[in-house]
Amino acid sequence: MIGPRTFLEHENYRYLKIAIGLLIASLALYILDDPPGGRSGSSWTGYGLGTIAAGIIFWLMWLGLRKRDYTSTGAPLKGWVSAHVYLGTSLIFLVPLHSGFEFGMNIHTLAYALMCVVVFSGILGVGFYALVPISMTRNRNNITLDAMLERIAEIDSECRTAADGMPDYYAQAVMASIEQTRIGGAFRSQLSGNDPGCGTTRALRSLRTSEIDLDGDAKEQERKLVELIARKELILKQIRRDIRYKGLLDLWLIVHVPFAFATCAALITHIFVVFWYH
Repeated sequence: MIGPRTFLEHENYRYLKIAIGLLIASLALYILDDPPGGRSGSSWTGYGLGTIAAGIIFWLMWLGLRKRDYTSTGAPLKGWVSAHVYLGTSLIFLVPLHSGFEFGMNIHTLAYALMCVVVFSGILGVGFYALVPISMTRNRNNITLDAMLERIAEIDSECRTAADGMPDYYAQAVMASIEQTRIGGAFRSQLSGNDPGCGTTRALRSLRTSEIDLDGDAKEQERKLVELIARKELILKQIRRDIRYKGLLDLWLIVHVPFAFATCAALITHIFVVFWYH
């Protein structure tokens, strides 16, 4: 059986073929055209390719609105995203053809540099969305994040019960596990996927190295307490990995979206400068 096609394969790579066709046509036009002043963004070929490139950039920005408009009609969202990826990537090659490979310390080159950041961060995002959801599914093992958090609360309650009647050393370890365990935190902490100062990890280490001599029912309670907190630590690691995966999915957008708007601003300035001073 053939599995469901991804957005990259949409309609048998329709937009990849369009992007390749556009680049071949643009390259042919660039080679065949030999204006008197030499190839540049100010030639008729340069204006034509620049218009196409600018149109693609503004259209790609529209996708950000299109994908959030669930009432709109037209091309399926998967098709829009496929076009976004392939046509966006084609800009890396199309824009230099438009400029006649003329670059310098100016607003025109800045617009291209910003656009490259957007394109490469988008490629990174495609990679994340291809790999991270698979890792998230494996990590969760058919358990939702809410269910894992509920299990943490249940274990805390069981730990309180297990520590009841035991020496204060054990009650203090349980309270440290409950009160000094943090989930989430700053974005950097989320991306790390671990917490070196986790109260649960310290509590587990403290219980395992305890020198208090217990016997009978107390010894059994100690063993149960260690098992509960060890189980809690495993679930916490599972939750932190899940949060880390979500953070990775958001990470590329932190670069992609602001630079996309910066690219549009630089592009508008580029167009204004070109027509004002030429």
